[in-house]
This record gives sequence, C-alpha cells and structure tokens, in this order.
Amino acid sequence: MTQVSKALSNTPTWDMKSWQDESPAEVGFWDRWITTQGDNWPKDFQRRTDPKAPLTPMAADLVGALDLTPGTPLRILDIGAGPLSYVGYDHPDHQIDLTVVDPLAESYNALLDQAGIKDVPRPQPGYFETALQDFGENSFDLVWCFNSLDHSIDPLLGLYNLLSVCRVGGGLILSFCPNEAEKGKYKGLHQWNLDMQGDQGVVLTQMGKKVVLQGLIRQQKVVRRIVANPTGVSKDRVTFFIKKIAAVNLSQALLT
Repeated sequence: MTQVSKALSNTPTWDMKSWQDESPAEVGFWDRWITTQGDNWPKDFQRRTDPKAPLTPMAADLVGALDLTPGTPLRILDIGAGPLSYVGYDHPDHQIDLTVVDPLAESYNALLDQAGIKDVPRPQPGYFETALQDFGENSFDLVWCFNSLDHSIDPLLGLYNLLSVCRVGGGLILSFCPNEAEKGKYKGLHQWNLDMQGDQGVVLTQMGKKVVLQGLIRQQKVVRRIVANPTGVSKDRVTFFIKKIAAVNLSQALLT
C-alpha cells in the first residue's frame, strides 16, 4: 500500500490546517537554501537575489504575445514562489511590477531578514485558493506558477483562480514535474499529482482518483507546450504557455 502522510490519512480532507501542519519541512528546505546561498543550486540563489536579473527566457518569450504596448508596466504575479521569485526583475521594454506570493511568506521574510537579503521583491502571504479574492479578476498581465500548483490545498480551485486573476490578453505560465506526490510517497506538501495523460491532457490525481484539468486550459489559447523527456520512462517537466482569451467558467470546464 502506498504510504501516505499523517495529514492526508487522518483527516477527512486536505484542508488549510492540514497543509499548515505539513509546512515546516518546506520552511526547513528554504532555510538551508538561504543560509548556504543556494545549497546545491547556487546559480538559483544568485539569480533570485540579483535585482538586475533579467526576466527568465520562459517568461520573456511569452511577453511578446500579450498585447502590451512598449513602455507600459508589466504586471506579474509569481505565486507559490518560495522566499524569492525566480521570474526575474528586468525587461528592456517594460518596467516590471512584480507581486510575489507564498503562504509561508512570514517565515520566509524572517529568514531573509536574518540573512540580510534585500533590494529584491519580498513575498507577501497568500494562497492559491484565495488569489481571486485577494487580487480580483484581470489584475495581472502575466501569472507565473512554477512547480507549486501541486503543492497547494486545492489545485483545481487554484488553477481557476490563476486564470481568473490573469487579464484577458495576458498569459499564464504553468510548469510542473509530473506525479510528485507518488514519487514523494504522499509526504509533506506533496499530496497531489499533475500529469499529462494522452487525449485527456492535464489531469490531477490523488490516490488513484482523477479530475481532468484540461477543460480549463482549453477555454484559453495554448501558445506553446513543452514536455521534457517525452519518450522516457517518466516526464521530467511539463510547461504550458497559455494566453487568456476568454473569461473562465469552471462548470463548463468540467462538463464531459
């Protein structure tokens, strides 16, 4: 039998309290990352702490498709970012207005203060599940969600909110490593699996049960999709570049 975390096995639902009970390991990971200046990923640390770091090529490639007038601010939401954003802080044609959000922002800011890290945007507290309430519809030109949606409390609601807070004409970059919960034996914040499954597209699974998320994505325009190592035993990473072309309707997205 697959080993499951205490939070998932002992409660009727994976809720905010359960998520918070499992979060100390996540804070511990980032504590090591900050105190060692990147641990095994020193270039990652250098990029996130450099206030002149250019917009990552993944994001910069999508900006050209977002109907932005040169010289206008580029409003970016990086959600589930951890202590610092990876998306970048500089673009030649746009001033970047970056909002960094993470549920553990209070703990991360304390670690950043201890390390004396400043001059880059700090995270503010917030959840995927409350993003629409916190920011409102059509609030951002670009939403960046990298390796974090499957760490949330309710990924279906989370994806709906990410698409909702993105403005029509704006874009969402959704990137994930498939089946993280299965690989991690449902420990800690790894309670959900995202994956690509044939004609069904993006699916969300947990302990053998499944919901298809592709309906939400099909309501918009997929500019590009990258599946790393698509012919291997397992996919390393799946990344969607999505342009929002219409309002989001969750009920219609789930119709089969």
